[in-house]
Amino acid sequence: MSLEIIQILEDDQSHARMLDQILRRASFRTNVAFDGPSGIQDVWRIKPSLVMADDNLPGITGREICKRLRQDPSTKHIPIIVMSGYASEERRAEALDGGADDVIVKPYGAIELVARVRALLRRCRRGHAQEEDGVEDMGEDLLLADNVYRAVYRGHKLVLSGHEWKALRRLALTVGNVVPREELKALLWGDDELLHDGELDRCIDQLNAKLAEAESGAGQIAVVPGGGYRLTSRSSDKVNAEPAAQNSGS
Repeated sequence: MSLEIIQILEDDQSHARMLDQILRRASFRTNVAFDGPSGIQDVWRIKPSLVMADDNLPGITGREICKRLRQDPSTKHIPIIVMSGYASEERRAEALDGGADDVIVKPYGAIELVARVRALLRRCRRGHAQEEDGVEDMGEDLLLADNVYRAVYRGHKLVLSGHEWKALRRLALTVGNVVPREELKALLWGDDELLHDGELDRCIDQLNAKLAEAESGAGQIAVVPGGGYRLTSRSSDKVNAEPAAQNSGS
């Protein structure tokens, strides 16, 4: 069972029970309220990971719930899905403008519902990491923050030198494309007129070894004939950065 709690606000008790079962089968924990005032009190008390609110609750509408939660600093970051029986574009737009993160129109399928919940939770976790840690989104393979020399690759934490971090960042900017050696040398050492060829080779070899150790296989930086390097990627591969308590040296 997931540690994430989803707060359900739904006055139709049969529908609330069905929604509760769907989410519990998907390994979420749930809390259910059958009216708006009780539901919003539950949100303030529990601080759930996500709120699912019917758009037409007795006592308070789903859009009013969105407004109140967004005004409270303790709940303004909680993602909200509004469930609506109205399929019109205007009603969906009203809910989104009112503070909802997503709108699901009834009736809906269990598979789509769970997929939307998981997708919204992923987006919010990613957004919170970027907001709290100053993380720069480099695409699906790399998240990096200024002056942070630590990475997470396929679930393994890597400590990088400053040069390794900068090289990995540059390679990830154009993942799959060749980055010339001269560009990497200029990035790492500037215009000091020294060759640095051996140092660059050692830097890439060490970085590749760290990536390979994380997955017990080959590294992901390919040496390209003609003088360059390419960071290879598959859609399932992930490289993420996280804040380091202290920066590593170059």
